[in-house]
This record gives sequence, C-alpha cells and structure tokens, in this order.
Amino acid sequence: MLCTIAVAQDDLHIGKVFKQYAFSNGCTMVEMNNIDIKGYHFDVFKSLSYSNQGKEIADILLADRPKAKKVREIIYEGKVQNGCYMMSPSKSGKNRFIAFAFVSENSGAVIYIEGDLTVDDILKICYNQK
Repeated sequence: MLCTIAVAQDDLHIGKVFKQYAFSNGCTMVEMNNIDIKGYHFDVFKSLSYSNQGKEIADILLADRPKAKKVREIIYEGKVQNGCYMMSPSKSGKNRFIAFAFVSENSGAVIYIEGDLTVDDILKICYNQK
C-alpha cells in the first residue's frame, strides 16, 4: 500500500516536500492512510509543519500551482500566503488536494489529501466553511 501512495504523488512537486523534509530539524510530519475522521474517508492524509525551511518549501510547493485548479488562495503584498489547490486525479481516479499556509518567511504548514472528497468537503475540513 505504501508503494501505491508514494507513486500517487510522483507527478506532483509536493511529494518532494515530504521526502526531503519529513525528518528535518524543525519539521513535524503526520501521515495517515485509509482512515475515517469526522465522517470523511481519507485514502491519504499527509501534513508537514516546518519552522526553518520556508523559502525552500515554498519554492517546491508553488511549482505545482500552474497545474492546479485554485479552490482558495490568499495573496498578500504580492505573495501567496495560503491556499488550497485541487490537482488532477490520481491514476486510480482519486481526487488530490494540496492545502498550505505560510505563517512567516521561514515557517508554515502543508497538507496533502487524497480520496473521494469533493471541493466542498475540503473547504469544510480545512476552512470550517459550510
């Protein structure tokens, strides 16, 4: 199962974020597979919070932006501050989402979600929107 999950992100730059920074100082990664939380099923849920690698992670993460459907994006003073992107479905047909927030120049959080979730589901989960 882990091989399938890793392959699902191979065509996205966000996979590099988790591979390169999961075990770095100042980073905390959470990975859960095939779980149900608050009535939603996640095939893959990965999150990474970081406190020292902001520039490097932002550059990698924003490389996925041109291929994404923007669900939500906040730009402040010409820079993307946070957002939620819907990526093309995985080879198995699952929807894929990237959510992120840049808290400061060096810190923030990134979330990758894969499953049969809709845009409305993601907005409810990530932004408490009804």
